[in-house]
Amino acid sequence: MFKTETLLAFLQVARHGSFTKAANLQGQTPMAMSKQVSQLESRLGESLFERSTRKVKLTEFGQAFLARATHIFDQYDLLESWLESRQGKVVGTLRIVSQSGQTYDETVFPWLGEFHRLYPEIELHFDVEENVIDINEHPFDIYWGVADYLGNKHNGLKRRSLWRARYGIFAAPDYLARFGTPETPDDLASHHMVGHLHQQPGNILIVNKNPDSRQTDMEYVEIDAPIKTASSQVPLAVQGLGLVNALEDNHDVKSCLASGKLVPVLPEYWYSSAEIYIYYQQVKIEQPKVRVFVDFFLSKRPQW
Repeated sequence: MFKTETLLAFLQVARHGSFTKAANLQGQTPMAMSKQVSQLESRLGESLFERSTRKVKLTEFGQAFLARATHIFDQYDLLESWLESRQGKVVGTLRIVSQSGQTYDETVFPWLGEFHRLYPEIELHFDVEENVIDINEHPFDIYWGVADYLGNKHNGLKRRSLWRARYGIFAAPDYLARFGTPETPDDLASHHMVGHLHQQPGNILIVNKNPDSRQTDMEYVEIDAPIKTASSQVPLAVQGLGLVNALEDNHDVKSCLASGKLVPVLPEYWYSSAEIYIYYQQVKIEQPKVRVFVDFFLSKRPQW
């Protein structure tokens, strides 16, 4: 039989890619965490991690073992939550991931104190993964504020809409003064943009080809993107470094529009059906911790 603490140590290191981070979460030393993982590797007769001075990476066997170990712990957590819910409690550890820290800032963190007072026995872990999320590599309870690609890739997930807005194009006034204001999508060929480093390709600007289009499929043009970054596209656009795609009701965008630091570009050609979702696992017995988290923070939507 495997010891629970060694499996838990393995899961924490695998999720965070670091013995130090995992040890801090568990209130242990990195040496103690490493010893537990080594004991598990000895028991299995296989290496779980490729260790180097810079990072910790799962071996091929480690990836396969992670999927099975995660399933075991999910079932254990589900059983524990069900038993506690019968006693009128909602407990457990809730792992949430988003692709942007700003999503938490706008939809979760302002009311986190209230939620914690209502459900003090739920331990919350918030993470940010800016790359494309694969639930097999990133096993979380809730995927918060992720586009429809995740549901298309993993159609077994349940989902609820977090928000829907127009996906616009914005630029700083001084950028437009230097490069001109485009009047049609064809004019964008002479412009450049602040691209997203993890988007493939990283130089696509989402824009409908026809004005006032209500189509659901995104259209785009490829333009020069001398700067690509995983974050802070809006602040860089404010500096006049290029056009930028962003949700119209993004907090930073609204603030910059109000102050005149950014102006809308080609608004009649904006994509009008941008939507992001909350995803969570579809299970036979609904987890109370997931239900109360999703319901509580969606109830705060009018205050965003």
